[in-house]
Amino acid sequence: MRRLRNQFIDIISFQNAAGYFAAITFFVSLFSLLIDPKIGVLTPDMLEGGRWWNAGLFVFHLLSPAEIQAGTYMPWIFLVFYTYLVFSVGKILEEDMGSLRFNLFLFSLMFFITIGGVLSLYYPLFVETKMIYDCLLLALAIRMPNLEFFIIPIRMKWIGIALFVYLFWERGDEMRMFNSVLPWAGLFFGFSSLLLFFGRDILGTKIRERKTSTWKAKQSEVFTIHKCYICGATEATDPQLEFRYCVACEDKEYCENHLHNHAHS
Repeated sequence: MRRLRNQFIDIISFQNAAGYFAAITFFVSLFSLLIDPKIGVLTPDMLEGGRWWNAGLFVFHLLSPAEIQAGTYMPWIFLVFYTYLVFSVGKILEEDMGSLRFNLFLFSLMFFITIGGVLSLYYPLFVETKMIYDCLLLALAIRMPNLEFFIIPIRMKWIGIALFVYLFWERGDEMRMFNSVLPWAGLFFGFSSLLLFFGRDILGTKIRERKTSTWKAKQSEVFTIHKCYICGATEATDPQLEFRYCVACEDKEYCENHLHNHAHS
């Protein structure tokens, strides 16, 4: 059993999974633009007719039929942009997480998006392939919140927050149209992978912040005799400091750093 597990790990740990995913997406979408606009498009007729293989291509089909039939240059711009985005973000995440963990995250994301896409044929979930790219950006914002990824010097945590709010706001029209919360529920087919792989990172940050604030609160409750009038340092914050009263000031105590470096009062 252990041998089979190790073999599975070796197979699933291949490098540059994001690059392969981006390449397949590019060629499948290119095929839909130039030859067959129905490839990778899910419809009830296709599934009932036994063309289940189309569901397997769904996650690699970036463009909607309306975008393909528009006949403008915009589909080409979207295709190039999203292909580059998934390659770049995926490469950064793979280097940070390791090939095995990143591949499992990407495959689980593809699996949940495919299930959500099939269910969207019968329920107003509105699960689309673009959600994969959104979730990759959110994953990067969680793992590297201070990274400035784009040309504009904006940290990823702000991009992630803006994207998260936009995804919920974008579903407002569908919710009003169907008078249902299912369009919002459709987001969790992508967010489920984020929670599964990065929930500990999110909770860990909150726990660390809570511990830090608790420690600071406890430090402020410690009884001290000496306290610098300027910086507030005490013998609890720095046991090596020495404290003296200034003869020119009235009942004001200073640490050694500010005893001769303050305005007399």
